[in-house]
Amino acid sequence: MKFDISYIFDALPRLLEGALITLQVAILGFCFSIILATFITIVKTSFNSRIFNGFIAFYISFIRGTPLLVQIFLIYYVLPVFGLNLAPFPAGILAITLNSAAFVIEILRGGLASVPKGQFEAAKSLGISGYALWWKIILPQTFITSIPPLVNEFTMVLKATALLSVITVVELMRVSQQIYSANYHPVEVLSATFIIYFLMCFVVSRSSVFLEQRFKVKRS
Repeated sequence: MKFDISYIFDALPRLLEGALITLQVAILGFCFSIILATFITIVKTSFNSRIFNGFIAFYISFIRGTPLLVQIFLIYYVLPVFGLNLAPFPAGILAITLNSAAFVIEILRGGLASVPKGQFEAAKSLGISGYALWWKIILPQTFITSIPPLVNEFTMVLKATALLSVITVVELMRVSQQIYSANYHPVEVLSATFIIYFLMCFVVSRSSVFLEQRFKVKRS
């Protein structure tokens, strides 16, 4: 079977629609993971509870020690046993969120370690604590330091969305499967899919440089 580029052009509109769903899942899942990881980081640092820290350590170990595909199956097929039935789209977002949050926690831990301890002491001596301490002083510095690994993590999330095709989330990979199952030209369709994934990841990875330069200018 010869490579026929016309099949790429025919598939492109539907593939781009799938790419939009991929971006939507990746952005939502990553944003939720940052919110969850930030909350966990603040609680761990502020209260230093052995029980809470032990639970978080187990959670991180479980996520890092099991494949994302298994985690997706657990959320989509096992949670209904306990009465929590999720449609493919929210189940996919939940799986991405819980998986990514485990890595974002470690990223924020590294970023937090780069903030001088004197910042905490100086803020407290000025009567700054709680919400103001974290949201106006500590977290901005933590996130600026963490920009490169966070951008890299989002790239990983973007690529991981392809696994959601196994629970019928109609993202880019699922759309490509539907197309080549109908036209029997997987080489052309998957080639176009590869290019779209590459372009999305390339744009995201290059944004790291832009964000670093922008925040360096603001701090100078």
